[in-house]
Amino acid sequence: MKKVFLILGCILSAMMLSQKMTFVYDLKFKPNPNKPDLTTETYYLDVFEKESAFRCERERVSDSMIQRKGLGLGRSPVFNSQIYVVKNLETANVQKVIFMSFFNDKYFINIDENLNWKILSDKKKIEDFECQKATVEYGGRSWIAWFTQSIPIPEGPYIFNGLPGIIVNISDDQENYSFNLIKIKKLEKDNLFFSKKGTTISWGDFQKIQSDYYADPFAELKARNIKIQSGDEKGNLIPTDLNKMTKQLKKQIKENNNPIELNRRIDYQ
Repeated sequence: MKKVFLILGCILSAMMLSQKMTFVYDLKFKPNPNKPDLTTETYYLDVFEKESAFRCERERVSDSMIQRKGLGLGRSPVFNSQIYVVKNLETANVQKVIFMSFFNDKYFINIDENLNWKILSDKKKIEDFECQKATVEYGGRSWIAWFTQSIPIPEGPYIFNGLPGIIVNISDDQENYSFNLIKIKKLEKDNLFFSKKGTTISWGDFQKIQSDYYADPFAELKARNIKIQSGDEKGNLIPTDLNKMTKQLKKQIKENNNPIELNRRIDYQ
């Protein structure tokens, strides 16, 4: 692990001055709050001068495809697994990005909740970084962060920012979500793009979108008279059993109901 942080000081300094860097994080989280099972996924914080984007590998690839071809990849039907945030580093505007799974309709939610950091005197070394402890409340969870002033960029994973150095690790106190910095590298040109087209909505709007989707995941397809077909063992196209798929999706959504914003959690029935 230490090898990923063995970056020559002059190279790192040049990257910091250009503000074009990629910070790679491992996210470990519990999709189901009632089970101890953890899911691990790699996320990328791309910082490019006046903006940053935090997204998984699939979203980075999809954004690059949209830039080149106008079409991206499909999305997960479970909204809680969509962890995508863009920040304007000049205005401090932070937006959560949401996609509808079938037609990739894109929505932005402005994150207006202030991050009132409490910087503590506790210090420890994480890999090659001297880190300091800070705590904050966000989304109905209490978070513990370790940041380093060795990289004086006030950034971090997801919506987290505003400390006097990059966040190396941040976890909620119940260990449902844990972000850990694993690599730093120069930002590649292909990952400079993310689409700014979309509709800004409120948290209330988003909760309605989620509730409506849970009630009938295929409502929009039905409204557009779009038929779904699948293949049998011989490769023949057959009609899809929407009732069966609806039950499966509802089960998946209900079981994996541990959103990072716990205070926005919907009680699915």
